[in-house]
Amino acid sequence: MATQRMIVTLTVNLQGSVIENSVGPETEDTLFGKKSYGKYLAHPGTDRILAMLDRLGVKATFFVPGREALDDPDLVRRIAAKGHEIAAHGYAHEAYDGKPEEAALLRQTHEILKSFAGTAPLGWRAPVGLLAPETLTALQQLGYLYDSSNQDDDLPYSLAADGAPNMVELPQNEMLFDETHYSRRATHTRLLAWWREEFHAMHAERCFATITVSPRSDYGSGRASRIAVLERFLAEVGGYEDVALMTCAEAARLHYSTIQHE
Repeated sequence: MATQRMIVTLTVNLQGSVIENSVGPETEDTLFGKKSYGKYLAHPGTDRILAMLDRLGVKATFFVPGREALDDPDLVRRIAAKGHEIAAHGYAHEAYDGKPEEAALLRQTHEILKSFAGTAPLGWRAPVGLLAPETLTALQQLGYLYDSSNQDDDLPYSLAADGAPNMVELPQNEMLFDETHYSRRATHTRLLAWWREEFHAMHAERCFATITVSPRSDYGSGRASRIAVLERFLAEVGGYEDVALMTCAEAARLHYSTIQHE
């Protein structure tokens, strides 16, 4: 992205009970606490993230599985009503490896999110980081503008070589995931130090940065003490005069407008 500004996006993976359900089949005799981490996502996890974003005046991109949207449509509506972007994150935490039924599943999730958010999603993220050329072809046919699944570059790039000339890749960075650190039981102080170190290095080279968090209570940022860490970090990032915080759709559009004027 040929710009002097550093572009930063905050993305929220809204994976709640789909994580627990992907481990095994849902049955009537399921233990009561099985989904407790995922159930925390909606209330109070996402509520805390939304309140924090209001305080900072930041708009984020929420990647939502279709199953989660069906289970809690009001949550999707509340997020969209606050001006945040709703993007697709698979249906129920499945892998996308070019299976014949994939296109129908992508369309199903697309229509679910469109009906609850009021606008069609423009972005997609693979639930488990896997996607095939057929996946991108199906997404492009549905009108998607970008994918944000890969970690293979420091800047956005065209997906033309992968069969989707009208789409752009917005790469992630695992070091800027909350899950990477909290799943290893990192302390708040250590996570903040890691994030600062990574961000400062990326800022020096004007890399594109995607910060990825979850409202879950196990490895996510939904708990009160963890929200405080995230808010502190985002406030520091937003304090740079040459840093622009934006949604993924805005970043993808900026990428296209920049290359068109080169």
